[in-house]
Amino acid sequence: MNSYFEENKYKLLDALLPLMPDSLSYNTKIDNLIIVKRDKPVQSETCLQQPVLIFSIQGEKRYAAGSEIIDYKQGQIVFQGAAMPCSSYVLKATEKTPYVAIVLAVDMHIMSEVIYSLDDIDTSAMIHSYSSLGKIDAGRELVDSFIRLADLLNKSDNDIKVLSPLIIKEIYYFLLKSELREKLIPFAITSSQNNKIVKTINYLKENYSKRFSINYLAEMVNMSPATFHRHFKMVTTLSPIQYQKSLRLLEADRIIQYEHATVSEAAFKVGYESISQFTREYKRMFNVTPKKKQQ
Repeated sequence: MNSYFEENKYKLLDALLPLMPDSLSYNTKIDNLIIVKRDKPVQSETCLQQPVLIFSIQGEKRYAAGSEIIDYKQGQIVFQGAAMPCSSYVLKATEKTPYVAIVLAVDMHIMSEVIYSLDDIDTSAMIHSYSSLGKIDAGRELVDSFIRLADLLNKSDNDIKVLSPLIIKEIYYFLLKSELREKLIPFAITSSQNNKIVKTINYLKENYSKRFSINYLAEMVNMSPATFHRHFKMVTTLSPIQYQKSLRLLEADRIIQYEHATVSEAAFKVGYESISQFTREYKRMFNVTPKKKQQ
């Protein structure tokens, strides 16, 4: 933990903790901003997490995206650049010193605006693929920006409406000056290899129940099948087939829990033809059978 963060940590806690009386995740009046408090170690359910920044203010957490796992602690920022099946585990938290974090969904359109306003864009980074996850220690500028963002949650609606977009742009700017720069640029620029993979991810999200070929996805982004497969796995840590399977299982889980469908109804709806295969893969992903999840 860097000394500047340590000196200013309680400014963040003083602004956020009164807004979080319970051990929960809270939506805020700032678009795309969630604040989180956990008062004991706990594992989250697997979900499809959109591109996000996570600023850990207190406590420690383990975050898994695809097959990549990253541990982070207070004073660190995690970036995830593509929509990924994710789970997390709060490693260190008590009622006296709860885990506290700011979670900011990343708007790639705004990020690209900030990038194109810079004079020193390194376009060479765009021809390579980078994994979705990155982690840095929050430097002085980022700490100060997040303090202003946290303080804003206690201000008027007009203050929030006018100032929050400016502070978020400021956060993006300072992130682009950090070691995360080489990851941020390829995810935000439309001509990059990473962004081409994001395009196919969006296609899979909308068509998870359909059959597809690697050739078809590769042609969609003007890559050879071998090149596409290599870039896709670099970005997501999963093959396209594994990624689609995760999407199917996540949607089946939602259907079982919230639409009260039977196991077979959920399996067939998301594209499975074998109930036994569905049950086996569901249990592998969620550590429980779909039958037990219904109860």
